[in-house]
Amino acid sequence: MNLTERDSALLNKVTSYSRGNEAYWSFKGRAKRQYCHALIQYPAMMVPAMQGELIDAVLETDLNVKSIIDPFVGSGTTLGEAMCRGLDFVGIDINPLSILACEVKSGPLYIDAFNLKYSVLTKKVQNDKSIDVAVQIKNIDKWFTKEVQQDLSKLYRAIQAEKSKWARKIFWLCMSNTVRTVCNSRGSTFKLHIKSSEQIGSTPNTLEVFAKNIEKSIVALKQQKAVLEEMGNLRRAISKSKVSIMHADTSKTMKKNFQCDLLVSSPPYGDNNTTVTYGQFSYLSLKWIDERDIDNLEIKGLLENQNKIDSSSLGGSLRQASEKLESLRCKSPSLIRAVNEIQEVNPDNIKKLITFIFDLDLALDNSLLNLRDNAYMIWTLGNRRISNIEIPLDSIMKELLEYKGCSFIHQIEREIPSKRMAIKNNIASTMDKELILMMRK
Repeated sequence: MNLTERDSALLNKVTSYSRGNEAYWSFKGRAKRQYCHALIQYPAMMVPAMQGELIDAVLETDLNVKSIIDPFVGSGTTLGEAMCRGLDFVGIDINPLSILACEVKSGPLYIDAFNLKYSVLTKKVQNDKSIDVAVQIKNIDKWFTKEVQQDLSKLYRAIQAEKSKWARKIFWLCMSNTVRTVCNSRGSTFKLHIKSSEQIGSTPNTLEVFAKNIEKSIVALKQQKAVLEEMGNLRRAISKSKVSIMHADTSKTMKKNFQCDLLVSSPPYGDNNTTVTYGQFSYLSLKWIDERDIDNLEIKGLLENQNKIDSSSLGGSLRQASEKLESLRCKSPSLIRAVNEIQEVNPDNIKKLITFIFDLDLALDNSLLNLRDNAYMIWTLGNRRISNIEIPLDSIMKELLEYKGCSFIHQIEREIPSKRMAIKNNIASTMDKELILMMRK
């Protein structure tokens, strides 16, 4: 099968899914997050079943796919789907919480041993009578009540006392979900905003929340183990997939390059500060996690303040916007049109668009370096609005990739039936659909 025939076969396979059902790709009622996908609360997560079906379509038409890369790995949705299929995986992200989540998802799956370790941890917490606070956080009394600080500290000390690093990682991930629930920041937004006094007064018991998170995680890990066993992709409680998780800024030159066979990813839809603040979402949780237990953390100082991760992400710096625009001018006519439209309405908002696309373009260069020739790419995208003008990220991405010599295969538009982004985030009220862009290197 030559490339043209293979492209046609992939196109036919993907379009056959939705034939007779225009709403097929909305995955309404089919977007449940189970097994390893249920391990973490994280912003704007992809729909696992949808990514799985798209991966399967590629596997049917490109028989040489043995590995997948996700350069914006986030909560690890693509990782979970790759492991279920016995595929090797490379994931990259700048957020340390993302790295931890992926390390937990990739195993090992020692369920019985973990249950025993949880019993030991519970006793340690019960016997801990100290009222000392185990971590230092700026304005800690603003973000946590005294009682919550003391209970989280007991958990922190008990987790640190656990000898097995793989178990500590699971505990830390449960700690992350717990912090999210018991802190004084509102759960209705990813940004750090203080709750009302009434809401703070009804904060649930920290140790009970942690226990519930442990129970949920054990169920998820058991499901994950069963799925991998059923697919024949488990060896002695360890996935057969070779998994590499890298802590890196995707727009910067990588220390190591891979040659993966398929890319499946969802990049940010804009700079974090004005779209989804992944860094602010993660900040308080990460302050209660011993970062020495997260492997390969390469970028230092990301927890200096609550904005550091976001300002270090794509489009985080607004410097040299005019020079960056010139370098993009010949690559994306859609970007230039959007810039001109915003210029007429609110010139101050141009910089954040230009610098984000400039960094995204660099990230695409690095992503392509990690792909073999003629490998397919599946990008899940959203078109945000700036100054009430829709930014056609799908068209911009297509043009940037075509400028680099890539070929367009197909695009799917899907409605988002229920917001996966906090409803009070500005972005949520302006995005009710996603675009899936399929390209070939």
